[in-house]
Amino acid sequence: MANKKRRRSWGSVTTITRDKHVLRWMENTENGRKRRSRTVRCSYREACQELARLQVAHADDRPVPTVGECHDVWWLPWMQRRIADGLTKQKTFDNYELNWKTHAKQRWENVPVDSVKPVEVQKWLLELPHATANVSLTILRRICDFAVQYEVVESNKFRISYEIPKQSAYKKRGGLLTLEQADAALSELRGSLVEAPFILACFGGTRTGEACGVRADEVTLIELHGVRMALVPIVRMVGEKGCDATPDGVLKNAQSVRTAAIPEPYGTRLHEITCALLSDGREWLADRGDGLPLNTHALNRLWEPYSLAADVPFANLRKSWRTFAQYDWGIDYDTLELLMGHKLPGVTGTHYLKPSPEKLAEALAKAYAKSGFHRKVQAT
Repeated sequence: MANKKRRRSWGSVTTITRDKHVLRWMENTENGRKRRSRTVRCSYREACQELARLQVAHADDRPVPTVGECHDVWWLPWMQRRIADGLTKQKTFDNYELNWKTHAKQRWENVPVDSVKPVEVQKWLLELPHATANVSLTILRRICDFAVQYEVVESNKFRISYEIPKQSAYKKRGGLLTLEQADAALSELRGSLVEAPFILACFGGTRTGEACGVRADEVTLIELHGVRMALVPIVRMVGEKGCDATPDGVLKNAQSVRTAAIPEPYGTRLHEITCALLSDGREWLADRGDGLPLNTHALNRLWEPYSLAADVPFANLRKSWRTFAQYDWGIDYDTLELLMGHKLPGVTGTHYLKPSPEKLAEALAKAYAKSGFHRKVQAT
């Protein structure tokens, strides 16, 4: 392949091979103007993006970039660094990019950042659904912040306070189960595919995806303060689609990795299910029947036919547990927050209060026995 030099309005891109290019430009330095070059191994489009970034950084006239150039030159590399550093989830980036490509790109890609008109921004936002407008404005604000940060423009017009379209009348179902209703639901679910993830969510406080991602051989049964309880490591989750669990340690955030402690009779029932699954050669507590775990969409569909599902979505079982664990079982606030995988506020939560899973299980068992539910279980 012959070398092909493509001159641009600033600098040039010389193609050596399909994935190898040489960038050349002139740059002012303390010692006068100097020729600069850089070899990059990427596609031609990516090489042009890199030259555009260099132009913004080093050109004499510092051309005002478009919103699309700010996205490509600054925002994308910044997001990729955040993903690599664990500061942003890949799913969050994918959602932002989908919004950019579907909604913001067509309208704003070719508009210079100093030519954004607030009246046009407002008109555009009012044509979008509520959630789309919110996310779009969030993305555009951060994209164009870079132009202010690097002193290309003085202000970011997307940072003005805009009217967002009114949210539709639809609201998520917000019902919760009382402890009595949760017990009744467990009886109704007995022997079903939903039973194990229901116990994990409603009596162990897991999120829906976390309830799908537990392996049967991970559940252990212990006794503390006369209370038998199942200990379940929460280290992975299954998404809305597909059937693959995340790698161990990949959850909503870093502190979500934890151990759920589920007291009897719920924990002992979960252990019974575990033993039955293992004897049958099954790997997952939410095994869908073919050796793979349920995803959250499938689990929600299986939950729908049951009597309480009309008012209480599966995601609200975690909220139900949080409520009756504190007010019926008497578990203290800090213990419950840590069992949920939340980070406690302040310096104490950040640096000092770091109880082990065993200590949290012991605190739960002690309060549960004191509440009287332990005695009721033993009586039955």
